[in-house]
Amino acid sequence: MISGGMSESAMPGGRRARAQAAPERVRAWVLARAADAPQAAEALSAYFDQGGDDYVLVRADVVEGEANLIVPVDAANQAALDSVVAMIRDATGDSAPSVARVLSHNPDPPHRSHTFVTPGELDRDPVDEYSPPGRHPKSPGRNGWG
Repeated sequence: MISGGMSESAMPGGRRARAQAAPERVRAWVLARAADAPQAAEALSAYFDQGGDDYVLVRADVVEGEANLIVPVDAANQAALDSVVAMIRDATGDSAPSVARVLSHNPDPPHRSHTFVTPGELDRDPVDEYSPPGRHPKSPGRNGWG
């Protein structure tokens, strides 16, 4: 690795070229309090297949505790994360959701872990080329950002 975030790679003919390292994506857990957490989670589900490379809302978990909705997010940059936090604010009515930004992954890269899918879960969203139990081909861990 060359200083300044540049990496060096071999080129045909033995020449070396510098390539700018891709910027790291921003991953975070957004914790919010909603008057009706299941309804807020349902509202956020409209964004699960949106965002393209800008953001991925992995899921919206209704939980017990001070925060009653937790949303794992994978964003292209801080601006994309800020827009997702605004979506979560709108869906929950929470004026100040808490953001726990991921500093390091265990495992690293995170896709070395898996999303375990049960037969019952697959029945709700079938994928022809997949037979559980195991990792679902639509798992966010299969995204290109690792």
